[in-house]
Amino acid sequence: MSLKRSADWRDRAASELMSGVLSGAGITGNVLVMLEPLPEVAAAVSEAGGQARSWHRFAREGKKASAWVPAGPFAAATLRLPKAKDELEMAVHAAASVLEVDAPLWVYGANDEGAGSADRVIDPLMGPARTVASGGRCRVLEAFRRAGGPRPRGTLNEWRRSTSLEFPAGPREWISYPGIFAHGRVDPGTRVLLAAMRTVRLAGRHVLDFACGSGIVGAFLLAHEPTARVDLLDVDSVALAAAGENITGARLISSDGFGALERERYDLIVSNPPYHEGKAETRGVVENLIRGAPDYLKAAGSLMLVTRRGFPMAALMKSTFKTVEVSLDEGLYRVWFGKN
Repeated sequence: MSLKRSADWRDRAASELMSGVLSGAGITGNVLVMLEPLPEVAAAVSEAGGQARSWHRFAREGKKASAWVPAGPFAAATLRLPKAKDELEMAVHAAASVLEVDAPLWVYGANDEGAGSADRVIDPLMGPARTVASGGRCRVLEAFRRAGGPRPRGTLNEWRRSTSLEFPAGPREWISYPGIFAHGRVDPGTRVLLAAMRTVRLAGRHVLDFACGSGIVGAFLLAHEPTARVDLLDVDSVALAAAGENITGARLISSDGFGALERERYDLIVSNPPYHEGKAETRGVVENLIRGAPDYLKAAGSLMLVTRRGFPMAALMKSTFKTVEVSLDEGLYRVWFGKN
């Protein structure tokens, strides 16, 4: 089952504006199209005379994702504005590392996503960025790869962040990268989920950590019960890269929901699922996780997930599982348990 991402008005308006800039740019050569969920920008590159090469960090809708941009050089690059400032900074450095000297980088997105202030991130590396198009509550900024400018941090490893997290056996190093949910800390929802999991029998069980992020849930689970076998699934290839460093030898699954799974059946699926796609709040991931989980559980398998208290869960869980209970109700969060 694929958790299809619905493009909101920001995606459509930003893509249309960027396509218009490309139509008059007279591009030749290879163009790197970064983080663009829609096909129009790559099509506009081709129509303008260039060869588009798309880079997807997220494995959505069958797209092949990778944790870092392809090797250049590129004659130009387009960058759909990421949701976080540090993620934007990393993406700008990645683009600069593979651009030819004097090649343009176009960064575009909605004003309420931060397009109006993106120049503050672009300028220190690329030099002054200027707005070259605006409309539909979006804008396109243009900057050029400078000769003799600052050296970009051009590998994922240069963005590696190491922090210390407290585990059952004591503190340990934890690896994260920009744009990963919670980025090197344990968020409140995950804390509640981990507290609820202390009562779950895990010895010898096969567990799927769905939407694993940097792997915190899976790592805590293995710290409590080393005989468990954990698979880590996420749509974000950078998150999986971190998870692979944090949990040596774990199976990493790059997937938009359950789409990459075939015959796997689990004793337990556990998740702190996302509620947002960019700026937009969505129930889609949670709903498809619950509806799809029984197809990937063993006969007596179960699903355990944490959601905010106001999230409407009872009817959906009861329509999917024979046994449903709230394992823990604490603060803003509830942990739901469903069993086949």
